[in-house]
Amino acid sequence: MLLKKEKPAQIDPLENWPEHYYEIENAKERKEILAQAISRGLDLPNDNYRMKLLEKRYGKDGKNDAFMKAWMMIKASGAAGISFFNKRHLQKELKQYMKDLCLLEYAPENETEQAVLLTEWENFAKVLLASCTGSKTYCSTLFGIVPIKDASVARKIAEEIDFVTRTYPQKLELADEFAPFREVMVNTYCNMIENGSSYWYEVVNS
Repeated sequence: MLLKKEKPAQIDPLENWPEHYYEIENAKERKEILAQAISRGLDLPNDNYRMKLLEKRYGKDGKNDAFMKAWMMIKASGAAGISFFNKRHLQKELKQYMKDLCLLEYAPENETEQAVLLTEWENFAKVLLASCTGSKTYCSTLFGIVPIKDASVARKIAEEIDFVTRTYPQKLELADEFAPFREVMVNTYCNMIENGSSYWYEVVNS
């Protein structure tokens, strides 16, 4: 397995709150538990900010992950290429995706809220990595017939992170705004993927 394994344990999510907050995988259920935490005053006002982030990321119904959608759209836009004629349009488009990722017009009011946002980004990074390591798009070639070794999968994921958080934004003069998000994505990759630091070094120095 590419990801480092950790055995899940059955724990009351409200115990030692908010330690187990992100162990609640279903967004709708996570919102319900968060609402209980707010009603009990377990971690106010941070829980109010968590609710704000949760609703921004998943919407009121908790069905779609706006972070994931923004990530995929940035990847698709970058793959389409940039020209003199579409650069301004792509800048505007990227800024909207940055808003969806809480990189623009969503500044935390203090260091504590900033820490909550960084943790939300970290959760997204873990969700993305789990998805990538189990996705046929990443783990096979030739329409799913020939498997790729784990090292190749790891490098592909690293290349995507580098492209979405640096290469493409840099071409549109928006790389600086991506810096805090990029740091979280890279650190999570290096921590979650076995030999992740080595793969990352190979990719960014190739």
